[in-house]
Amino acid sequence: MISEKMEKMLNEQIAKEFFASSYYLSIASWCETKGYDGTANFFYLQSQEEREHAMKFFHYVNELNGHAVVPAVEEPPSDFSSYKKIFELSLETERQNTKSIHEIVERSIEEKEYSTQNFLQWFVDEQVEEENLFMGILDKIEIIGTEGPGLYMLDKDLGRRQQTQM
Repeated sequence: MISEKMEKMLNEQIAKEFFASSYYLSIASWCETKGYDGTANFFYLQSQEEREHAMKFFHYVNELNGHAVVPAVEEPPSDFSSYKKIFELSLETERQNTKSIHEIVERSIEEKEYSTQNFLQWFVDEQVEEENLFMGILDKIEIIGTEGPGLYMLDKDLGRRQQTQM
């Protein structure tokens, strides 16, 4: 059994994860229409991963006799100013998710909700990975710029990403 406050926070995180999924899906569509097929693939997979994260939270809330709520998801932007900007926005999205997860961890510590602390550790580790992923891509963009063969190679490289198993 979880407290009402914890259930509310977890349901809010579900909404954030679903929004991130929609956001990355929108970015994937933008990339595909701009000819960045590899990057589109990267973001389609990123979108799927975020949906899987939302579902992990969803099932967890219900397993604890809470009630996971299907959120209304705000429509994400559909147009972006630049290739670099999509990664800057993605990094900011991940940082916001990290902050939110850390707040839930803090609450679980306050409530001595040990099972939730344990459940959240995977997400804490995952967020480190996610932020590092986007920071690394932004570092590469700084090196190669956003035009020419370097961008072509980065797009190809991002297209090699495969679906990961959760």
